[in-house]
Amino acid sequence: MRTARVTTLAPAKAEHCIGRNRELWERWTGFHVASDHYDVKGFLAGRGTLQPFEADEVGEVAGRSLIHLQCHFGLDTLSWARRGARVTGVDFSPRAIARAGELARATAVPAEFLCSEVYGLPAELDGRFDIVYVSFGSVVWLPDIARWARAAARLLAPGGVLYVAEYHPVLHTLDFDDATREPVLRYPYFDRAQPIAHELRGTYADSADDVTESGYTWAHSLGAIVTSVLDAGLRLDFLHEFPSVWFPVLPYLERRADGRYWLPERVEGELPLLFSLRATRPGVRP
Repeated sequence: MRTARVTTLAPAKAEHCIGRNRELWERWTGFHVASDHYDVKGFLAGRGTLQPFEADEVGEVAGRSLIHLQCHFGLDTLSWARRGARVTGVDFSPRAIARAGELARATAVPAEFLCSEVYGLPAELDGRFDIVYVSFGSVVWLPDIARWARAAARLLAPGGVLYVAEYHPVLHTLDFDDATREPVLRYPYFDRAQPIAHELRGTYADSADDVTESGYTWAHSLGAIVTSVLDAGLRLDFLHEFPSVWFPVLPYLERRADGRYWLPERVEGELPLLFSLRATRPGVRP
């Protein structure tokens, strides 16, 4: 994925930005379903899409209710269902939700999918879930991280857990243009109301390189994310940071013997590229 231009916009345009992002993800869905990056054919053959540490950190899910926020077209959602969870996937893209339903039927995996923004989830979902799951590339698309945390917390039954596996906010500060050959600071780290406007050629799934789209993201620091979770009434169980990823999300990352992508050895030191967070709603489910 490449950027051609970056502009800071006024806070009043947030609603326009969300609508534009929905249009972006509507178009990206078709490219992603067909991409080698997502490998839908492998998924249909039984391949799981979860990172190994996710299953370890969440624990046993068989028989537990799980809602996946910003699920895209549902591969991770259905991967949890294959592990025995009773799953609901949510995304604001109608096209993504339609594709998720098609995959659920094709794999005969029980799942429910709902087209909704995170901030507008229906009240009948409140308190229904043992697990709220948020996966990679989600929170950067949201303008209000505190509102996101409150929305996630209200979905949890007493004793339920919020589990977030995400790209680290430090990663989102770095230039990701294809021509970049080392870590270069380009984007803000700390929260601000103004979105960042991107002109994007292609997608992170390495398809549609001849298509240029515009989209908007928001900076959320790790401190803001954790604090929003605590302010929403949840108890922090752990916060983990990781120095590697499973694909070259930055053009200069190098694959090592463990099969994962790290900063190049010529770069002194390390940076966190991923983080995971688990927090529990106090109480015991009846």
